[in-house]
Amino acid sequence: MSSVFLSHSHTDKPFARKLAAGLRAAGHVVWIDEAEINIGDSLVAKIREGLDQVDFVAAILSEASISSEWVSRELDIASNREIDEKRVVVLPLLVQKVALPGFLKGKFYADFTVEEKYEEQLALVVRALGPAQTVPQISASELEKLREELNMAKEAIRLHGNEIEAHRRIALKGKSEKLVEAIRQANARFPQHAPINSTYAFMVGSEETGIVVTLDYLMWAIAKAKRKGATPIDMVLSIENKWDAVEAMISAYSEMIDSANG
Repeated sequence: MSSVFLSHSHTDKPFARKLAAGLRAAGHVVWIDEAEINIGDSLVAKIREGLDQVDFVAAILSEASISSEWVSRELDIASNREIDEKRVVVLPLLVQKVALPGFLKGKFYADFTVEEKYEEQLALVVRALGPAQTVPQISASELEKLREELNMAKEAIRLHGNEIEAHRRIALKGKSEKLVEAIRQANARFPQHAPINSTYAFMVGSEETGIVVTLDYLMWAIAKAKRKGATPIDMVLSIENKWDAVEAMISAYSEMIDSANG
């Protein structure tokens, strides 16, 4: 399983989300700014952190991105890594017919400019990322049951989203040792959840007594709430205003399932 940073402009966000879902469905971990950066974080610091931690940087190239100062900074950092590590780090992905910038000239690239060839080009990117933990196929009945649970969770998010305005969320400033260990254990039990947990798992409460919310824990809490009504986790999520994090995890998993099942 590889990790990949999606370097893209805001204009190309819809494509980046679609690509992220496809790569997660193939078993890889995806770093995309909307999932990783919290309000109050330093953009430069968080993006640099993401670029330093991943195995690859996928450069989504369009007229907007090649003229973006942010994308240029990201590619400068990635190109320095490629030189220092003496291996391929940057994977160029064309979404518009543009000239490859600077050091990308001469590199083989995936051509996503023709919609009909999307799956073919996605396969090339997946191959470049190397072996991965594949997401198992889900039966139609299991998928329908999961969709019902997701819909119920989304409704809970809608109802709780504006509650307890005075208790603004406590931003998660990076993954603590406890969170990392909990993710590792959850991924060992449910390897098909690894692409989601590694990006979206979070903690509520204090470091000593807090609850780590991984995908399997969230699905368990949803099922319990369905049987017995509200659970203690609902109160904690509301107090710390973590419903956005829950929605992000659910949405990413839903997109991954959709992609895996065609």
